[in-house]
Amino acid sequence: MAVVQIKWDWLQWNCRQTWKKDVLPVLQSRGVSQEDLKRCVYVIKLDGLFAIEYPRGISPTVYIGEGNFEQRITQHKNWLTDLADLQGENEFLIGYCFPRARNASKVYSEFEAMLIHEFRDIYGAAPLRNKQMEFQKSNHEFHPMSEIRSAIMIGKGKRFHWAVKPMKSSSMYDVYQHTKEPTTA
Repeated sequence: MAVVQIKWDWLQWNCRQTWKKDVLPVLQSRGVSQEDLKRCVYVIKLDGLFAIEYPRGISPTVYIGEGNFEQRITQHKNWLTDLADLQGENEFLIGYCFPRARNASKVYSEFEAMLIHEFRDIYGAAPLRNKQMEFQKSNHEFHPMSEIRSAIMIGKGKRFHWAVKPMKSSSMYDVYQHTKEPTTA
């Protein structure tokens, strides 16, 4: 078991941007290497007037992911376009971090699993586009919790005007329903 310190950095992003021309130069100017990006954890958030209504609260977070950041963000463009239409000219906020621990090359996957569960514990479901609940296979500790939660919650000074959720006619409805915590009656 290792204690892993988490530090997020944030990137403004929209669906019109390309990896090589727009995103990679910004990341490289911040000292991020291509190697770092292969084992990355990231959070995609809405950054306009709309947030998502989850069973137990409102969050702008729509996805938590891990892996090769370039490949993953390029793949996400397909479904992000639907949300971009809802947001209008507003961009997305993408938080990224690089959890590392000695002799634990998959610690970033462990952190993603922990973060999805943390989100579900707070909001009653996984983020809108997370299709499954990941599970931690080891007992790494991630700190500080305030930094970790800042990536999935509404930030200080941020004010959303609307909370929305997908309806049955939406392509996102089934995924949204799939990870909700079971209700007890």
